[in-house]
Amino acid sequence: MQALLSALGVIFGKLMFFIYNTVGFHNYAISLLLFTIVYKVILLPLSVKQIRSTQKMQEYQPELQRIQERYKNDKEKLNEMTMKFYQEKGYNPTSGCLPLLIQFPIIIALFYVIRMPMTYMLELPAKAVGEMVIASVEKGEFSKETLKNKNYDAIKDNPIDVYMGYNSSDPYFEIRLIESYKKHPEIIDENPTLNEEQKTLLKNFDLRMFNFFNLGVQPSLDPRVIKTDPGNYVPALLLLIIAVVTTYFSSLLMMPNARKKKDPKDKKSKDPNAGCAGKSMLYMSPLMTLWIGTIAPSGLAFYWIINSVLSYIQHKVLNIKYKNDKEENEVAKVGNKGSKDSR
Repeated sequence: MQALLSALGVIFGKLMFFIYNTVGFHNYAISLLLFTIVYKVILLPLSVKQIRSTQKMQEYQPELQRIQERYKNDKEKLNEMTMKFYQEKGYNPTSGCLPLLIQFPIIIALFYVIRMPMTYMLELPAKAVGEMVIASVEKGEFSKETLKNKNYDAIKDNPIDVYMGYNSSDPYFEIRLIESYKKHPEIIDENPTLNEEQKTLLKNFDLRMFNFFNLGVQPSLDPRVIKTDPGNYVPALLLLIIAVVTTYFSSLLMMPNARKKKDPKDKKSKDPNAGCAGKSMLYMSPLMTLWIGTIAPSGLAFYWIINSVLSYIQHKVLNIKYKNDKEENEVAKVGNKGSKDSR
């Protein structure tokens, strides 16, 4: 599975770099924004299917609630009649789950690209990255103690071993390396493996957005950590909070009963099975965003914000189109019925 995700990370990295070099104006944040748009366009057919599934569930709610009320004291019979209802309608309550299932490996692969931009996006040789790490250690920017299972002094003459050692010990060492050579440009200038084009590329590469949000910083909920560098950690936390909120509202829109008011008498009743659009997903998605967001660079939170906003707009537009199509079909049916009656 890791090999598959890594291969997917290579593909995403190439796409990100292509966008970065062309329409991304050599801006990392813009490239991530455009990457997300491309991803949403590619998955549009699945998103349409998911929305159709949610709309059908909305239509079936009254009948499902009647079934639930009728068999509320017999759980086995309730499940049996609910499944029978789905079979009669030719509906699969989990048919809207596919986009959610696909999104998870995409998030993990994108996590690879964000935490290791030199390897997956810029495609720099491992030897060159290792040499930059060695130079950073000499400058006091990297600690030898970071290596968990290897002795730095024993491998410092082999840049590839150093690269592998730090890669396995510190998942964000490439991001820290960017901060290191920003302070000490000679780490790049004196690198024997990098060519001039690669050196220029690295010098211009920046993970900051508006010189305020550092998309390479890992958000923290710990006030003590935030106080050590509020200039980086406060914006990162702000991005994460926005990501959680936008994920919640995007998930809310997908729920069949998102805009439907319940009967006050039914306060204690549970919603019928809504497949992947149930209440559990409404709360699980933001919680997953919060959890993953605290163990990943804030670039992932930025991706989540864009994805949620685009999903919200997409759902709104497709819901309107679905409603208009439904009204047109109903008008057509009434017109056909009137024509037959006149005969």
